[in-house]
Amino acid sequence: MDLTITLVIIIIIIAFSSIRIVEQNSVFVIEFLGKFNRIMTAWLNFKIPLLERVVEKISLRQQNFAIDWKYPSQDKVIVDVSTNLIFTVNIAINWIYNYTYILQNRHQSIWAIIENSLRTYIAKETHEWILEKKDELALHIRTDLEKQFEEWWMIINSFQITNVNFPLAITTAMSEVVASQQLRKAAENKWEAVKIQAIKEAEAEKERKRLQWEWIALEREAIAHWLQKSVEIVRQATWQNSTEILSILTLTQYLDTLKSIWSTQNSKVIFMDTSVWKTSDLMKQFIASFESKTEN
Repeated sequence: MDLTITLVIIIIIIAFSSIRIVEQNSVFVIEFLGKFNRIMTAWLNFKIPLLERVVEKISLRQQNFAIDWKYPSQDKVIVDVSTNLIFTVNIAINWIYNYTYILQNRHQSIWAIIENSLRTYIAKETHEWILEKKDELALHIRTDLEKQFEEWWMIINSFQITNVNFPLAITTAMSEVVASQQLRKAAENKWEAVKIQAIKEAEAEKERKRLQWEWIALEREAIAHWLQKSVEIVRQATWQNSTEILSILTLTQYLDTLKSIWSTQNSKVIFMDTSVWKTSDLMKQFIASFESKTEN
């Protein structure tokens, strides 16, 4: 009785040990007596007890492989580069087989090829170029890696350069260069603004002068028209000649000008001879002036 129970227990243990549940997006590599036999895919699977064993559990999900290492650039600057590789394994049987058996130390092999590719490429470029051309560098490294990863039966989904750092002295010098460039650009912009403002002010002054002279011209034209009309009116009323009429009108305008000077708020003390004799003398001077111009 005890032997029967023991046998039943052993059979149950062996039966349960033959059951394998494979998770989604995973495969199990199975060997039969030490030789590759088959692949278990997601769901409930069975293996032959004692004769078959699970060699490796492979995830078919995207896998990350990050590296952070220091590399010398062409101009002898130590560049700290952080990268992230995203890859997957194809579900095809031949891919799974080679992925399992070709590489003895998969992690070390991936690290070595990425490090070697980065070191070779960075040594050819300056640190400034590396900072400015991160995307171009990442594309080159990915192209270089894809050939080798294809031989290892892995597919590269993405390769990113996540960070690029330089020694503190280099970073400080680069910051000072950028700051000086910004200051120079600000000074140029300020000078350009001053220049534009000066041009605008000159154009405004030019326009103001033009309008002022136009106004003076219109004013003189109106005065001339008024004098012509006034001369005609006075001639018809008094039958005086043009010289006498112009002298009278000029004297009247002169007296009106004096009146406007006296009525302004900012006028100062002005001493002028406004006697009848002075006015008569001015009248004679006007007549003589007009007669001289008429003769000429």
